[in-house]
Amino acid sequence: MTCPNWNAAEAAAAAVVAEWAPPGAAAPGGTVLLFDRDGIRGEASAGLASLVHGIPFTAATPTRFASLTKHVFCAFALRSGLNLDAPLGSLLPGLPEPIAGVPVFRALSMTGGIPDLMQSYVLCGVPSTAALDGPALDAFTNALPGLDTAPGSEVSYSNTGYRLAEQALARRGTGFGAWVEGALNAGLGTGFRFPAAWDQPVPGLADGYWRSGPDAAWRIGAYGMALSASGALCGGARDLATWLGALLHGDGPAGDVLGRLATPVTLGDGRPVGYGLGLALSSLGGHPLIGHGGHLPGFKNHFLLDAARGIGVLLLSNREETEPYAGALRVMAALLGATLPEPAQHMLPDGLFVEEGGPAWIEHRGGALTFLGAREALHVGEAPEEAVSLSPYLPIRLRRDGEGIAGEIGHASRRFRPVRPDAALSRDFAGIWRADAQHAELMLEVAGDGSGQASYGVGPLHRRVALTPLDATRALMPVGGPPWPGRACLWLHAPDTLRLVTNRSRVLDFHRA
Repeated sequence: MTCPNWNAAEAAAAAVVAEWAPPGAAAPGGTVLLFDRDGIRGEASAGLASLVHGIPFTAATPTRFASLTKHVFCAFALRSGLNLDAPLGSLLPGLPEPIAGVPVFRALSMTGGIPDLMQSYVLCGVPSTAALDGPALDAFTNALPGLDTAPGSEVSYSNTGYRLAEQALARRGTGFGAWVEGALNAGLGTGFRFPAAWDQPVPGLADGYWRSGPDAAWRIGAYGMALSASGALCGGARDLATWLGALLHGDGPAGDVLGRLATPVTLGDGRPVGYGLGLALSSLGGHPLIGHGGHLPGFKNHFLLDAARGIGVLLLSNREETEPYAGALRVMAALLGATLPEPAQHMLPDGLFVEEGGPAWIEHRGGALTFLGAREALHVGEAPEEAVSLSPYLPIRLRRDGEGIAGEIGHASRRFRPVRPDAALSRDFAGIWRADAQHAELMLEVAGDGSGQASYGVGPLHRRVALTPLDATRALMPVGGPPWPGRACLWLHAPDTLRLVTNRSRVLDFHRA
């Protein structure tokens, strides 16, 4: 086993953070830490935690971990004896079917098919900045009409299961936030915080920043949805490295749980996937890695562990444009002496593509693939002429198929054909459409040439947007807004039923008024 090259990794970390803070510019930044089981081995920081107050971002700066929270919650769930095989409905009476029937381990491993709440309410015209407390989210969850996919059939990332599992433990009097701020901090000497809302004050917390272009002014990110076990944890990079070191050691307040967290779950047909319990599995040059990313408006994070060597890399950033996985992987490659995977820029044809039936679509542009609105960079795979993603959250294996593209996305087989240049919408799209359970309304207009427009939202939130036809019964519609703009597929799958679909929400039907 080769020895880690800490000097090379520290130089790579310094190069990553230098890109965040050009000389003479006041800009947000972040920190990169190198660590092993016994502590910090190197660090590099740059930029500001607060542009308002001119406070530098350091390894001690409290910041939002976002989805890095997930594996901490799963460790807590194991420690608390949560029955991972139990259906959610047996722990939370009143959940609607079929969500109630999803086993806890499926809900926590991205194989449960539960729609993501945020993407679901964005489809209803509600911005991600709208203040939605716990009861509002509970009511919205109970109005969801079904699952995106059958449990165990594919990988589909969703935050909803974490919120439900946290509630299940809370009903037993076992509070995740109380454990984090109590026993966990006491056991590790850390300063983790668990705010239940974005606007709950956390002393010294960094702001998250985004901008509309490289020459635009920085803006502070905002988020309205009540925070939960899917992404509420805050703390400094040193706090998180201390926790990760304890996991590598197999001691600390959560005990020896890393092996269980990092065990890949299997689909219903027995195939293992690249996700365990709040941890993603990957590899670099033959070295197995464990890690996870995190993203909230203006915050981009990732960590990677080589458990066999007991080493890790942690990247935390308060700038939306950061590519955290790429940065962490770059530093880990230097640490291990490994070669980074080659981008797959020209292996697939460019353009818009759609499946023969259903709402699935992709767009490929120069090695970047968008599936149902979710974007991933592609790299050269091990199989001949195969382009793959490095993401365990959206695993992709695709190849050219004549003029089209075929392969697997989320471990589900897919075959896409090019969208015709003269694609036009059916006149059947036109009209007013309502999702009564979600109190949402959408108006569609179709012109004589088959182009279309959509109008949705009320008052100052009203929007009128152009549709992109995929064929007579499917079109793309802009949803959300900066810093998280997206596109949903409108699928006329019955004469009076229109389904709105994104990667993380595939069940919302609007009916003709």
